[in-house]
Amino acid sequence: MRALIALAGVTALAGCVAAFPIDRPSDYTAESKLSTCRAELPQDWKDRLSRNRTEAGSHEKVTVVAANEDAGTTLVKTTRNRTTELVLRDHGKRQQVIAVQNDAQLFGVEFDGRWVTFSTTPSPADHTTTTYAWDSRNDGAPVPIGDSGAVVHNGKAAWSDSKGVHLYDLAKKKDRIVGQGKEPVFLGDAVVWLQDGRFRAEAALPEQLKNAAPAGSVASDGSTVVWTQDNELHGWREGWTEPRELAGIKSVPRTEGIVFPRVSGDFVSWQSESSYVTDIRSGATMHTTEGAYWLEVHGGALTQQGWRVAAAAPLSELSPLSRC
Repeated sequence: MRALIALAGVTALAGCVAAFPIDRPSDYTAESKLSTCRAELPQDWKDRLSRNRTEAGSHEKVTVVAANEDAGTTLVKTTRNRTTELVLRDHGKRQQVIAVQNDAQLFGVEFDGRWVTFSTTPSPADHTTTTYAWDSRNDGAPVPIGDSGAVVHNGKAAWSDSKGVHLYDLAKKKDRIVGQGKEPVFLGDAVVWLQDGRFRAEAALPEQLKNAAPAGSVASDGSTVVWTQDNELHGWREGWTEPRELAGIKSVPRTEGIVFPRVSGDFVSWQSESSYVTDIRSGATMHTTEGAYWLEVHGGALTQQGWRVAAAAPLSELSPLSRC
């Protein structure tokens, strides 16, 4: 077995690629801020999550942080006895990716079905971020690739830093700068990013994205790109004549707006003090009021995080949300 990498350190602030709630009480509830079509949590979603759940002990925290396209392989972050592990679970097999001394040291996990990228920090006094890549097909240790959280797709990683937007070939270990900006994501095998409030690309940018005005976070699954704009969530995919508004929230004082969007197929998860899942097909959004049903999409999975429980269900098996 590959040797375990242990990184010393305790808590740290980190610019997370994705975020999740920490230690929410079991009776946690949140008021919906949704201003567009709302749907209830379908029973079949609850049933499928309950069949694929991992119970955690009183001194243990388990979170599904990534999955492949059919949810058969997941990456699970487990904290117990003051140690946090990142573990790849593949149809009953278990591979340990890394271990650290504190939960907050490990964040920004992404997975393309083969390659895993994640970020760590070394100590409470040092918030320096290092991003690693790990090949699940080889029995090797994670390799550092940069100092900013990455997105990964088809064996390529992308991130931005003070030098520009990086495109990194993980197999060849070759890095190049493709432009200046932030928030890079993959659309097909090409990288698009934000610069001065507009989308930019090394290759030809789709005509429909040229007039888009993203004002926050951007996410993509390789074929659908979504972004936040004021109090709205917008998206575009190939075949659409123009971008669409997917969801919106009420303009409430002291709100965090729409943050941390994630997209996979027809579903987009996002946060605004609590979790929401939007069905692109119906235009409906489900809001989770209970702490035990904090939901996100990761790869081909809908993941549940909550008080002492974690679960993942294949998105392909979930019913569509009802239209209003």
